[in-house]
Amino acid sequence: MSPLTAYHSLLLSNLSTVQTIESGLSNVTWLLPGRFEDAELASEGVYALLGLVSNYHDEILYSHIPKHLSLPPHPFISQNQQISPPSSSSSTSTSTSTNVTNRTLPLLPAQSEHTRYTRYWTTRSPAYKRASKALNTIGYVQLVVEMIAKRKGGDRVRWKVVLIIEMIKTFLRLTILRITKRPVLAHPVPQREIDPSILPPESISSPTNAEHGVVKDNGNIKSTPLTPSLAPYAPLRDHLYPMIDNLPETHLDHPLNLLHELKGKEYISEIIWSSIGLINVLLLMRSARQTDRYKSNSLLTISRSYIPYLSVIRMLLLARYLRPKSSSANASNLLMENNAIQDKRLLVKAFLTGPMWLGFTRPKILSLSKGLERIPLVGLVGELVEGYLPLVDDYFYCRSHHAASFIHTLITVMKGMKGS
Repeated sequence: MSPLTAYHSLLLSNLSTVQTIESGLSNVTWLLPGRFEDAELASEGVYALLGLVSNYHDEILYSHIPKHLSLPPHPFISQNQQISPPSSSSSTSTSTSTNVTNRTLPLLPAQSEHTRYTRYWTTRSPAYKRASKALNTIGYVQLVVEMIAKRKGGDRVRWKVVLIIEMIKTFLRLTILRITKRPVLAHPVPQREIDPSILPPESISSPTNAEHGVVKDNGNIKSTPLTPSLAPYAPLRDHLYPMIDNLPETHLDHPLNLLHELKGKEYISEIIWSSIGLINVLLLMRSARQTDRYKSNSLLTISRSYIPYLSVIRMLLLARYLRPKSSSANASNLLMENNAIQDKRLLVKAFLTGPMWLGFTRPKILSLSKGLERIPLVGLVGELVEGYLPLVDDYFYCRSHHAASFIHTLITVMKGMKGS
């Protein structure tokens, strides 16, 4: 047995333990910043490594979990696949067979529109698969790379590294846009939507069996939902709509219909969203070179300039105006989710960058956290927020990273505590 196969077997036989370890390490990364020297680098390093490992685990799980577990065995059970009683009289075999036969609800939730859409492109287009994986990997390691570049070479080297990263990210996003001719999702790869620890061990199969929809248990074949009377991606009749979540993938709406092709000015919107990071970096570097009063290249100093800040906000508002409207009649849930993510990015740019961050948002957060320090235990929440403020001040990618969402969550919690 090769080491890779042994690792797969170890992962599949200890799903609950692996999930607990991943969750524990993820929670630890929220608490490290500000606790000791180089705590920020350690926290982001663990976060990046954990994200990459989790993505690899997701690929392994997808290839080993039978697709029909998200479907109930009825009413699409084939008559020639009924489970016959096991020949063995052991109580274990009988109970397992009974559980399979009597199951009327799916073990896993149905795949979301995001998973169906991204899974379609990753399986059909090798170029999309490589570009999306590269973009996802950069998203995890970009802040760590920026931290290392700043510590080793100073601010000038840091900005050169950030510029190279943004050029690569822009190229990858535009590549995905050219392939799909549809909006570039914030998460271009399938995301984990299930808790692996809830899966019964007997439901995990080999990739060969999973591809054929067959899972053997004590010599018996479990029921696989089939719909032989429907053509793949055929329009559904009215009486089938109540069961739409329980239909196999080939009998749902085609994944390409979840996001419609872009038309005309909508391409301009996607180009802006795809390249806004690169434009922002170029404007900040230009401001640092041309303005005499900014002798330092630190992000905290350059952020005082209004030109990069207002230019980026205007372009994002223009992109928001030109993008496909989620309020239209043919808008899908996936388009509405993607537009909501873009709106959040716009708010992050508006309140966590530039003069708005230095003159309004940061003082408000500090005053809110200081006001909670007098309350026992609750003051720890304020200390956590203050530990992340230097990161937002000093690092470009922290403003679009999980630290921004962490600060937003803690601010909401603090407001609730202060109001109560």
